[in-house]
Amino acid sequence: MHHVFSDVEGLRIAVEMERRGEDFYRRAAKVSRGQEMVALLNALAADELLHGREFQRLHDLACARKGAQEAYDDEASAYLSAIAADIVFPGGLMALRQEGFESPRPVLAAAIASEKDSILFYTELAACARDAEARATFEEIARQERGHLTRLLGRLAALEDEK
Repeated sequence: MHHVFSDVEGLRIAVEMERRGEDFYRRAAKVSRGQEMVALLNALAADELLHGREFQRLHDLACARKGAQEAYDDEASAYLSAIAADIVFPGGLMALRQEGFESPRPVLAAAIASEKDSILFYTELAACARDAEARATFEEIARQERGHLTRLLGRLAALEDEK
């Protein structure tokens, strides 16, 4: 069955994707033993938390523009979580565990892949947006995610330079 999204739902998914990313990094930090890795994972989690707060603000503004807060029932929330799960680290910790939590390279590579998927998703939402304000919001989210991607690529390049 194909689901038709509203612009507000797209923003709700953006918030959920950031929440899932933060949760992923926090859980990975708990199973990592290296101090440097724990610091990296917690920094990545903090980035996701900040993005999530910003996207929540944009979501709330969109709801206010529509004139009423949009409440999601349990089924809708579960559905949005499932969509976000397919984009943000679809294999979860188990997929990354194969690569190991003690090296920053596989963690950064997974983070970079997730950001790329997110950028594509938000770019598609912008293309499908029904009104100009929603389109601008999704474009802004994609822009912020590109900035995040650039920082992650910089961290990975710095590791490669240390070799």
